[in-house]
Amino acid sequence: MKHKYIFLFLITSVIACTQQPTSKTNHIESELKMLTTDKLKKEYLEQIFVDDQKVRGSEGQELMIKYGKNSIEHNDYINRQIRQDSINLEKIEKYLMMHGYPNKSFGDRATTTPWVVIHHSQRLDSRRRNFKIIYEAYLDDKIDDNDISFYLGRMYQMKFGERLRMRRPYKSHDEIDKLISELDLLQIKQEVINNKGKSE
Repeated sequence: MKHKYIFLFLITSVIACTQQPTSKTNHIESELKMLTTDKLKKEYLEQIFVDDQKVRGSEGQELMIKYGKNSIEHNDYINRQIRQDSINLEKIEKYLMMHGYPNKSFGDRATTTPWVVIHHSQRLDSRRRNFKIIYEAYLDDKIDDNDISFYLGRMYQMKFGERLRMRRPYKSHDEIDKLISELDLLQIKQEVINNKGKSE
């Protein structure tokens, strides 16, 4: 009888775990469908930016100094940041799929939000899979040279464990091209350029 209850508990747990992400995903998709005006899209993106910044700043460093790097308090802060970054990333990826990259008319904060959220992702693969839309936004002047070089520079650091070093002087587009090449993103870059050529 005891084994029966354990089995039922395990089955219920598995079902709950598999249903939860779907429920969260459906909720995000419902939110995005309600963004029927540029004003609503702008406000949605700005709120994600606020949520992103809430788990950043001096608090983490203060907790580490006060309680120690491996303390419960500091680890709770890091876990909060990871959870929020994961939620933000899902929202942004689905937003970009449904609405595309925001125009500069949305304002600096809303236009910055997508690449910043992707930039804060702790995984190299999520940055890589979003490179195409980031590069498209860059070519459309929705992201400037500094933003994309910062984004790619962090990818390089994550992959190789050090910052890219280039002999000076060089221009920002030289650094961007070098980073794209070193990160093995040339094929994606070319696809974006080819697609833009077809649409123009």
